[in-house]
Order: sequence, then C-alpha cells, then structure tokens
Amino acid sequence: MLRTSFANWIKGNKIAALVILFLLFVVSYQVLSGLTGLQYGTGYMPGLGGVAEEDTTGALPKAETSTTQERLVVEESNLSLVVKDVSQTAEEVASYAGKEGGFMVSSSITRPEESPVATVVVRVPSAKLKAVVEYFRSLAIKVSSENLRGRDVTETYADYEARIKILEATISQFEAIKEKATEISDLVSITQKIITLQEQIDSYKGLKKSLADKAAYSKITAYLATDEFALPYQPPAGFRPSVVFKQAVRSLLANLYVAGKALIWIGVYSVIWVPALALVIFLRRRRKRSSRRSS
Repeated sequence: MLRTSFANWIKGNKIAALVILFLLFVVSYQVLSGLTGLQYGTGYMPGLGGVAEEDTTGALPKAETSTTQERLVVEESNLSLVVKDVSQTAEEVASYAGKEGGFMVSSSITRPEESPVATVVVRVPSAKLKAVVEYFRSLAIKVSSENLRGRDVTETYADYEARIKILEATISQFEAIKEKATEISDLVSITQKIITLQEQIDSYKGLKKSLADKAAYSKITAYLATDEFALPYQPPAGFRPSVVFKQAVRSLLANLYVAGKALIWIGVYSVIWVPALALVIFLRRRRKRSSRRSS
C-alpha cells in the first residue's frame, strides 16, 4: 500500500521528485566530503622506518668495510608521554633541544579545544641523545611507551665513497682521451659522458652527507597528550568510565557537526528547491481546478 502510494505520488509529481533527488545527492556528497575531512580519533603513529637511500649503482662494485673502521649508526627515539599541559610541554621540548645544540624539525598540535595531542620532532647531537630523552621523560606525568633503535649505515657510507672514487677515476680517463680527440663529434660525446658521471658523483656525495648528518644528529619524536588513550600507544584494555564518557561526547559532537552542515546546505539550496516546490504545487492545483471546471 505504502509503495503504491509513493509510486503514484512520484508519477504525479515528477518535477518535485527530481528536485528532491537532486538535493539529496548534493547534501549527501557534501556530508560525505565533510566526514572524510573530520580529524576525530585517537591520533596516529607515523612510520618509524629510516629514509631509503637512492641506489643508482649500475654495475659498480660494492666496497668492503674494514672491521677496524668506526661504525656509523643512525639512532631514532620515540616517546609517548602523558603531560599536564600539551602546549607548554611541546614548547619546552623544542627549547631544550635547541639548548643542547639540536634543532626542531616539526611541531603540530591537534584538537586544541578538546583533548590536545602534540607531535614534536627534534634532532639532537647523538652524544646527548640519552640525556635529552631522560629530560623529556621528566616532563611527563607518565611515559606510556618508549623505544630507541639504531641503524648501522657504515657499509652504505663506505660503498658511496668507493663509488665516488671509481667515478672520479673514470672521469680522469675520459679527460685524458678528450685531450687527444680531434673530431668535434668525439669531443661532444666525451663531454656529455663526463657531465653524466659528475652528476652521479654529486648525487653520491649528497647521499653521503645525508647519512653523516643523520648519524651526527639523532631524531627524537615526542607524542604528547593529557589523555593516555589519545597517544599512538594504546594502554591495556580496561573499563575506564571517564574515557568512555569522553569518547561518547566526541562522537556526539562529530554527529552534530555533520547534521549541522547538512541543515546549512539544505537551507542554502532552499533558493532552488523552495521556488521549484512552490511551482510544482501551483501547477498541480491549477491542473485540478481546470479538470473540475471541464467536468
């Protein structure tokens, strides 16, 4: 019965049905777009992997690392800290890193109006890494998680050095050939090869410097929050009424925001659908009156 009435209404009000369908499509699209843009949740854990070094090795041989060579290690530390004041602690983390000869890489704070969460990334001299981490720990009410890992890049660094030496020797050979060349075509070809080899040398030198800088300045990523459940590390499951209440309030606010946006879009588009609907009603009544008069 209901389906039949609905189908009959659509047949008798095609224009109104099309207008309503269009408005539903527009509102649904905007709501879905808003949902994908919301930044509610418990935070995120960025990837902890190191930066991959470009390998343009070709057929060049790899260098052998001497057992007596000083090891080159890239160290990274990650801390999840529960603190009293997120903004103040974030400033203190960046300031202390500068005092110890380091520098801030990035800093961000999300959800400042609710339960703020900050992510601060700094680099400090490797020799001071443990002392700086210990100081950051002292700023927290609780350390939810902590990890330290090192990546030995000694062989990679030595390999880059060996490749640079081989390429430099190759350039010297081409320079000697170039001095004896008499044909312009040969000079152009040799010059192009030298330029290509020099570009490879510059690339390897850049990779070497990047490794040396990372080994000299260790990276520390500090995640700061007043609520432990907002940190990348999640504590063991347990019933915490206060946390459940906060999560419920946030979910309610998120749904209210979505509903509010939908109402705003419907209101703005009322300049289209209200006149269209009024026109449909007017034409329908006029048709009924005409049919009555003719009968």
